[in-house]
Amino acid sequence: MKTKTDNPKQQPDHQRIIGMDLHPDLFSAAALLPRGHDLGKAQVAWVHDRQPVAKLETWAARHLRDGDIVVLEASGNSFEVAHRLHRAGRTALVLESAQSSALQHHYCDDDRFCAVKLARSYLTGLAKVVWQPDQTTREHREVFFAHRNAVKDATRARNRIRSYLNEQCIRLKKGAALTAEKTPASVLALREWSALQQSLLSGLFTQLRQAEERRKELEKLMVRELIARPGWAQLWRLMGVRHRVAFGLMAMIGDIRRFATAKKLAAYIGLSPSKAQSGNNAKGIEKGVGGHGRKDLRALLVQSAHNALAQRGSPLHRWGWKLAMRKHRNLAVAAVARKLAVSIWHLLMGHYSDMEEAPQHLVTKLLKLATLLGKQALKQAGFEKRDAFVRHLLQSINTSHNITLST
Repeated sequence: MKTKTDNPKQQPDHQRIIGMDLHPDLFSAAALLPRGHDLGKAQVAWVHDRQPVAKLETWAARHLRDGDIVVLEASGNSFEVAHRLHRAGRTALVLESAQSSALQHHYCDDDRFCAVKLARSYLTGLAKVVWQPDQTTREHREVFFAHRNAVKDATRARNRIRSYLNEQCIRLKKGAALTAEKTPASVLALREWSALQQSLLSGLFTQLRQAEERRKELEKLMVRELIARPGWAQLWRLMGVRHRVAFGLMAMIGDIRRFATAKKLAAYIGLSPSKAQSGNNAKGIEKGVGGHGRKDLRALLVQSAHNALAQRGSPLHRWGWKLAMRKHRNLAVAAVARKLAVSIWHLLMGHYSDMEEAPQHLVTKLLKLATLLGKQALKQAGFEKRDAFVRHLLQSINTSHNITLST
């Protein structure tokens, strides 16, 4: 299977660029024939409109040939379609949606023309080619997004319960756990409720219980996936990085080797400060972080940075607060998050030394993971007590097996 050359302008004359505009059920495709270095004269060989996605492989076998490059805009099903084309022996590239979608909105609103514009944008190099995650990474992302939705569902259920009680002039005590087994009965005992109101309350508490159970099951799945990959479990060494953050990084980063330096990883996450410079302003204006990169990963590391600033034992605690006193707390949080991103890159690249003694924060973190999994899951894995499970995890992320537990 052929791959594209580094420079789109150097595509051979016989190689066709196939722009594909995707929808859940249908797609439109257009074939462009580059003519030398004048990309504006690339000819449209054919356009196929409203083709069923279910018959993608049949269409590809009939209309695509060796050497064709199919380009798609990054969307909900673009990675699955690219995977199906790869499996059929074709080359498929996914383009960053920021540039390609702008072309569609400003120049055309027709699937056929969108397919042509996608091919032209690739030829001119205006649209970046994004990395395509493998099947395992895609599954990890599905788990990550499912967990995020479960957290949102649980939050909505809590807010609905409190809002309904507020309508009835009932305020629960501060810190009252809505997920406790006794809470529904205690709420019903607060006043006389009609049959309809009892049914409503029962439904609201059921929604909350189901969302919480879903969230916990997904977190257990996260922990099991991390345990099976000791390289990613190394991230537990960092203060503020627990299973949710480590799993989110694993799901979004995928292969760490695709980032040549820690700076490239920080830029991918969106933790590299940007600058606006124009005209006589030679120095430019610092715009800070945000506005680019993966917002979901940046949010996770910002949470970890807040945690690191709150822990006096963290090596970033004193440095971060010094910066906060000189600049601003938000700037310090972003700087700590960037340092965490750099540390994550070095850990995943294997730039670490063995531990002679496990630090207390790491032992506490692993004990909480054991509690999350539960006694039954630990026994099924062959561990009678949490300490045995913690020792196993420490040995899996440490090449030295004579590590001692600090107490």
